[in-house]
Parts: sequence; C-alpha cells; structure tokens
Amino acid sequence: MSFPEDQRSVSQDPDSQEGDDAQRQGNRTMEDKEEKTDITSLSKDLASEREKNRELFEKYIRLQAEFENFKKRMEREKCEFFKYSQERLIKDILPVLDHLELAIKSANESKDIDSFTEGVRLIHKQLHDTLAKEGLTYVCSVGEKFDPCRHEAVMHIESYHHKPDVVMEELKKGYFLNDRLIRPTMVKVAKKPQGKKGKDISDEINDKDKNENQE
Repeated sequence: MSFPEDQRSVSQDPDSQEGDDAQRQGNRTMEDKEEKTDITSLSKDLASEREKNRELFEKYIRLQAEFENFKKRMEREKCEFFKYSQERLIKDILPVLDHLELAIKSANESKDIDSFTEGVRLIHKQLHDTLAKEGLTYVCSVGEKFDPCRHEAVMHIESYHHKPDVVMEELKKGYFLNDRLIRPTMVKVAKKPQGKKGKDISDEINDKDKNENQE
C-alpha cells in the first residue's frame, strides 16, 4: 500500500510541526515584549516632554514678570530724569545768587547808593522767582538743631545763649530742588562752653522744660 508523499512526510516528522508552532509562539511573545517596550519608552518620552513644557512655562512666567518690572523701572527712571533734569542748571546759577546777596549786603552799608541797592534787589527777586518756578526752595536753618543731612558745619562756636548743636548763623544758604537737597547750608553751630560761667541758656531752657512737665 502506498501513501502520498506529503502525508508520508507528516507522519514521518511530527516534531517538526510542534517546533513550528513553538517558533510562532515565540515570535508572538517577542513582538508583545517589543510592543510593551515601545509603550514604556513612549511614556517616558511623554513624561520628559511634559517636564520640559512645565519648565518652559515657568521660565516664561518669570521672564514676563521681569519684563513688567523692567518697564516699571524704566518708567520710574524716566520720571526721575525729567524731575531732576535741571539740577545742573540750578547749581550753575547759585553762585550768581550768592554774589547778588553779597552786593545787597554791601550796598546796605552805604546810604548813597539806594537806587543801586533797589535795582540789585529787583534783580535778586527776579532771579529767585525764576529759580523757584523750576522747583528751587530755601528753608531757614537758624535756630534749628544741626542736621548733617541738610547742614554743613563750618564752625563750632561756644555760646552761653544757644543750646548745643543748634545752628547759630547761616554762612551760605542751602537749597532743595523739589524734594532733593542739591546744596547743604553752611552754618555756624553752637557748642557748650568749656568751664562754667553761671547758668547758660541751655540749662535755663532745660529747667524751664522740667518745670512745665511738673506742672
């Protein structure tokens, strides 16, 4: 009895078919592993991209805040510039004002030049008014306590008639431009005398303050 060639081959090698099935199963397992590996890799890449996007967004927020602060600072500096842009001009004019004040003082010592004195006064007033329009102001310092932020002490004079550290006299006026000091006032400042000569004015004022507090 004879068999077809293919049937005879199958019957003769049954392990070969099982090997093919095992190989196909192994291929499917390998494909599944590769697919899982691809998914894991994509998940990691996605997480990495999300982290990069978060960092970029935070950087954008910081840059936006810095830019807003920069605009505000530039606007503030621009306002400061326009507010004090005439400071150099004012400083240049101040010596003229000093000379006019000296001229008025000298003219007052002579009664023969009244018209000259009046003319100088008018010039002084005109110049002073012009500077005042630009924001120049003068504050009297005589009788005030010495303030190193506004005063420049040229001399310290012993005095029985002033409290220590009180401005006795202005030697050269100080000026503000708007709210900025552009030249301190040059002053004589009182100091307590060395030794004793009865009770000086500072002691009298202190005694008066104590009596008022007791009342």
